[in-house]
Amino acid sequence: MAAREEPITDENLADFADAIREIARQLALSREDLREIGSLTGTEVAVIREVHRSTRISPTRLAAATGLKRSNVSTAIRSLEARGLLERRTAEGNDRSVELVATQLATENLQRMRSIWSEKLRRVPEPLVTDGVRATSALRDLAKYFASHPA
Repeated sequence: MAAREEPITDENLADFADAIREIARQLALSREDLREIGSLTGTEVAVIREVHRSTRISPTRLAAATGLKRSNVSTAIRSLEARGLLERRTAEGNDRSVELVATQLATENLQRMRSIWSEKLRRVPEPLVTDGVRATSALRDLAKYFASHPA
């Protein structure tokens, strides 16, 4: 007979959210890291991450994919362009449409950031990291859900 799972309570959900927030805080980049990479707002981070994932994406699709307001996305796009992290390009097959593309500098910064995260996580005992890595797919699915269902 299979073990019966306990129901998920509000307390369990709050503890889960709290653990995610604490991990994010611990993985946050230090001032020294930011000097090398450059400081970005939360909205700018969400925008550049989605542009990296999508390769070429319209501002409208970007807003939908991130769950951000179009006006906030537009502000972030202008800021990222000014910093040399994002470029607007004419959409293939449609001269009136624009797509966003991450620059080489943005790609290099993302690689540095991911390297810093990996270094931090390599200092954690392997069994803990292994369990965390196994949860990656479920956590990404949660992130996608929240992006497509803004509060």
